[in-house]
Amino acid sequence: MRKRQYAALCSLAALVLLTAVLGIWQLWRAQQKQILLSEIEAQQALPELAWSAGVPPPWRVLKLEGIWLSQAEIMLDQRVLNGRVGYHLITPFQLKDGSIVMVNRGWWSPGERLQPPIAEGAPSIVAQPLPRYFELSDTPIQGRVFQNLDLGRFAAWAHLPIATTYGIAKDAPLGIQPLPIHPPLPYQRHLAYALSWWCMTGFGVFLWLRFYRATKAVYVSKD
Repeated sequence: MRKRQYAALCSLAALVLLTAVLGIWQLWRAQQKQILLSEIEAQQALPELAWSAGVPPPWRVLKLEGIWLSQAEIMLDQRVLNGRVGYHLITPFQLKDGSIVMVNRGWWSPGERLQPPIAEGAPSIVAQPLPRYFELSDTPIQGRVFQNLDLGRFAAWAHLPIATTYGIAKDAPLGIQPLPIHPPLPYQRHLAYALSWWCMTGFGVFLWLRFYRATKAVYVSKD
């Protein structure tokens, strides 16, 4: 019986240590996220950069040089903006070196116009990591309508090289609403996570002390 109680104390102590370490880890993530957000702000404060080859730095404002591949434009379905359901227009842009940039031109709903405005001119974009899309199952492609953007799936569908960059257009023609640029989650969220873990640590210490004192009292009375 005594061995079981000491084993329980050890297990609870390990759990307390784990929650304390997880709190420290979230604090470290908050620090790293703060550094990342500062770097993003610095990148976006730089002048617009003409880009015609290779993979650009993320979060930099770029003026792309090359041609639109409008024949391979796709529409991401079920995208909500201001309470309305529409599409995100994703149009590949081929740089002068042949690299493919997936440009999110913005939100569009058919309304009175059955076809979206054609991509024209040299786009200005903010390069950023590809958003995370979640799929419960493989949804078949219907014409140009995709449920999510998967670069490999798109490349196979469009018979193009796999895109090297994803970006959001800063401006949009009449009929398309440009999308806001969303940086990563704020670092304050990680601070809240750290506080939650440390609250668990404090509660675990409280339980450990009570259990330890109760166990000690039992054996002292027996002796």
